[in-house]
Amino acid sequence: MQQQQLSELMQAAATDAVRYANEEHHITLDHSLDSLALVDSILSELHQRELAQQHSAEMIFTLCNMLGAYIGEVFIAASGGQWQQNKVDSTAPFIYVQYHDKEFPFGSVCYYKIMQDNAISLKNYVKQAMANAMQ
Repeated sequence: MQQQQLSELMQAAATDAVRYANEEHHITLDHSLDSLALVDSILSELHQRELAQQHSAEMIFTLCNMLGAYIGEVFIAASGGQWQQNKVDSTAPFIYVQYHDKEFPFGSVCYYKIMQDNAISLKNYVKQAMANAMQ
């Protein structure tokens, strides 16, 4: 996949995340850094739902990619960077934001919050990622 295609794909996924947040959670995401607290609340709700009833791997994968794309687009708008795809393991490729020599796998962090540790904050993760990106 070419860089332009990957960027367009992630922008479309971020748009899907905004639609999903509005339709399913009645939350308006406005592409601001402050809206990341709202993404945290969506992920927390998804974590609670997952504890109550396990969702399909495909559904979790899709939600993490959409919300990770949204977070990545907010990061790129605020700090810069570009989408990259890691294909080292062809059975488990992943997409991340690269800024200089740093990699930020926002979708993976979404997955971890839903499936493992609801206490982590994506808003704080992005804040730290922005600080790290500037070093």
